[in-house]
Amino acid sequence: MKPEELSTRKFENEFVYSTSRSSGPGGQNINKVNTKVELRFSILNSQLLTDDEKELIGRKLGNKINKDGELVLSSQSERTQMMNKKMVIEKFYIIVSKALTIPARRRSTRPT
Repeated sequence: MKPEELSTRKFENEFVYSTSRSSGPGGQNINKVNTKVELRFSILNSQLLTDDEKELIGRKLGNKINKDGELVLSSQSERTQMMNKKMVIEKFYIIVSKALTIPARRRSTRPT
């Protein structure tokens, strides 16, 4: 599944954001402004995912899911909160689309 196809489902309504001080670029601004953005998405409580998709995501992204069943992603590479929010949303769609993509089976061939 491609990230563009996944973004048509509008997961943004189920995202929970939190901000904190970043350790990335920003100069003196880094000590004053909360630019790091953390995205939390509850896989178990999602209305937009089927049960099969929830199971597949749970299996493939187990190390990014906390004990409450939330997928936790963060971004602190940009100087502004808005850009970090944009980056973490892009990261979400890419990671989830990769998790939902089932690789094609390899067909064995005869040696030449």
